[in-house]
Amino acid sequence: MSTDAPSLPERSTPGPVLELLDHPWLGLERRRTVAVGGYLCGLLALFLISHVGARVTIDDVVLDSLTVGFDTVRTIAIALVTPTILLIPLCYAAWNGGPALSFALPLVPVTIGDLLAGGYVLDLDVALALTVGASAAAVALVSADVRRLGSVRVWRVWRSRETDADSDRLLFVTALAIVAAVGAGWFVAAAPTYVLEWYAPFGTLWIVVAAILGCYWVRWAWSLSADRARSDESV
Repeated sequence: MSTDAPSLPERSTPGPVLELLDHPWLGLERRRTVAVGGYLCGLLALFLISHVGARVTIDDVVLDSLTVGFDTVRTIAIALVTPTILLIPLCYAAWNGGPALSFALPLVPVTIGDLLAGGYVLDLDVALALTVGASAAAVALVSADVRRLGSVRVWRVWRSRETDADSDRLLFVTALAIVAAVGAGWFVAAAPTYVLEWYAPFGTLWIVVAAILGCYWVRWAWSLSADRARSDESV
């Protein structure tokens, strides 16, 4: 009689889709990432239905009987655009981290609208999306550290040792912020005064971006100097 313990089945490795969903740049928890991804897919579907459905013709005549229904779908899609650009990215960043998805969230409805319109214009909507996206990506940095520490006292992280993953995340968010700042700067330089008055309240979000990234770069510099000091002591 064999006394060997029965072997357990090997756990299957996750596929590329699951690996992507588990990437910390998209979100910290897969279910939350999937929920927001489903929301974006639903928003895209609403836009496509309202755009394509309103152009259904028979013998080159638009079906007026479908107009009311598609107008309702368009109204729902438009109503979702404002919170998707201004509110949902910041909420998602605080809820699930994920700087890449947090940055992309406000740009999705703007991009869809430009594609359906057949052109791209650096207008107020794009400037707002870039501004909110940059601030949401910065908030996602803090959110990830809060989740990792289990505490809202993120200043403890600024005294911790920097890791390669932290450095990559900081570089990525900084690059996003620079790209967004350049785009918003072009808009501010060319926009008329009355349009800038609409943008001005949201422009204060750049203070949040600068404060968060500034603190993280100070942490990075402190960590680098501490590593060099330890290396000198070990010699």
